[in-house]
Formats: sequence, C-alpha cells, structure tokens
Amino acid sequence: MSNVPQTMYFESVVRNEQRGMTLVDELSVRFTYHSKEEWRSKIDQGLVTLNGVVATPEMTVMPKDKVVYRVDHYTEPDVPTDFETLYEDDSFLIVSKPAGIPVHHTGHIFYNTFTGVIRRAFKNEELSPMHRLDRDTGGIMIFAEDKDTAKRFEKSLDFILLRKVYLAVVRGEFPEGEVVCEQPLREDPDHFIRIKMFPFADGKPCKTLFKRIAVFHEKIGNIEPPFSLVEAELFTGRKHQIRAHLSFLGYPVVGDKLYSFDGEYYKKMVSGKGPLTDEDFEKLGARSQMLFAYRALIQIPGKNPHWFVSHKFTSELESVIQRLPQPLPDAEALDSEASR
Repeated sequence: MSNVPQTMYFESVVRNEQRGMTLVDELSVRFTYHSKEEWRSKIDQGLVTLNGVVATPEMTVMPKDKVVYRVDHYTEPDVPTDFETLYEDDSFLIVSKPAGIPVHHTGHIFYNTFTGVIRRAFKNEELSPMHRLDRDTGGIMIFAEDKDTAKRFEKSLDFILLRKVYLAVVRGEFPEGEVVCEQPLREDPDHFIRIKMFPFADGKPCKTLFKRIAVFHEKIGNIEPPFSLVEAELFTGRKHQIRAHLSFLGYPVVGDKLYSFDGEYYKKMVSGKGPLTDEDFEKLGARSQMLFAYRALIQIPGKNPHWFVSHKFTSELESVIQRLPQPLPDAEALDSEASR
C-alpha cells in the first residue's frame, strides 16, 4: 500500500463548449460529483484558483483557462501498489500489475492508479500504458517510456504484443481440449448494469481460445467443486471479453463480481449499500477475480520475439496453482518450444 498525500490538487482546462460560463457553472457542469451549491461553497472557501488567482464563483471562464481545485484531508481506498518489473529499455517498460488497482483514475482513486504508481516508482511522468487491464485483473502490461514512443506505436501495438495468455479459475468442469468461443459481445443499453457485456448476434466480433489445464475437487470459499484452471488466449480485445465469454459458456470466473451470481455483488458495491463483507467474499470464492494475464509474447522493436512470464499471482490464485502436478512453463521453456 502507498501513502496518499493529505492535500491534493486537481487541475483542469476549460473546454470550448464552456466558453463564457461562470466558473461555478463550468465546474458543476463538468464535475458532477459536487452540486452547484457545493462548488460555490468550495470556491468561497478559497479552494479553487483560475489561472493562478484565487477565484470567485461568478468569474467568467474562457477556453484553455486553467482551473485548480485543492482538496484538504484527502483520502482514497487502499489498493495494492506492489508490482514486478520484467523488462526495461529506453523505449518500453514491461511490468506485472497486481489485481485490485485501476490503471487509470476512477471516481474514487486519483493518486494510486497503477499508472501513477509506475510513474512515481521510475521517476518518469511520461510513462504511458500501451493497453489496459481491468482493476480486478492482474498481469503483464507494456508501458511506453515517453510520449513520442506511445504515439508512434499506439496504433501498431499488435506488432509488439503478439500474443496474450491469461490464467483463469472457473466454476465447473471445463471441457478437455481446446474450446474456441466467437460469440459477439456488446453492452445492453436497457440493462441496469451499463458496463456489462452481453452476447448479441449484432455485437462486436470476438474470439477467445480456451484450454483446460486442470480440474480441482476442493471447495473454494463457500463454493462447492468442481473448479477448472484454464488458459485463455485473446485474438480480439473487447471489454471484459474473457469474463463474458466464460460466463456465456457457463463457467464464470471465481471471484468475478460482475459476471457471476447474476452480478449480485457488483450491484451491492455500486448501490451504496456499503463495501462487500468477508461473508460476501466467501460466497464469491475470492476477494479479486481469479484472472491473471500471466504470459505474453512480445517483440521489442529490433529484437527477437520473447515470452515474458509473471508468476506474481494473488495468494488465492497461487493456492490453486500450487496444486498443479507440474509447474507452469517459464519464459525460457516457452521460447525453446517456439523455436523448434
């Protein structure tokens, strides 16, 4: 865990569409986590500056004006901030993200995003993620070392990140052999969970390859067996693709708050009914979903393709993997196999 500053400064730049608005209107329109009256009170307390000057609510704003909002006694939820460094050169950094930390800021986390953690650890404010993982998913990520590199490769990442393979622990006995799921996915605007992906014929094309590694017959949390450990390889990169495909196939990821138990625990989290309890996590089977981007075939420009592998699993996922009759392959073994 990382300490969060007690005082935080949030900067924004006025957009063209807010031209000529009063400051209090501009803030209340753009940042709806405070009401107009709450913003007026913040400004009156001297917590907001406009172009470096302590502001008043009725000041007029123009495009490109700089607004800074000071928050005293700032707090954020605790998140894991440890990570594993797998590779670094002048252009790219490859790290393994822990489960439970968002890559970018959310409504409650601005300081301890994974991007912020990485930038502070390497003392480089230009480090930029080339792709993302869900907050509750851990695993391998590529960062560009500077803005120029990020811009140069952002549309050609497929030539660098050649393959992505995840491990997932799922409920049920997954079929033997390889299973290819090509069910199209999209959001359902009529569903109360707007971020959830659903199987629709007119959804976005998707393809995931699954391969069963092992089956387990011991309880996880309060969930009865069997469980399966599966590899999942992405051929497309849709939102929540692996989780949604596994749920569609009838094998939801253990610990998945959104795609298991009909989203009951996700609904509880976002409904304001309080944080999930130890009892809730026992019913889910894990505090973080058991999904981890554990290996990736990456071709750094000018170098040969190389398998990068991370075994920095959550303790819950590690307890399952330790039951395997043989260890998971390491990078050298994968490279050797690929070269045959």
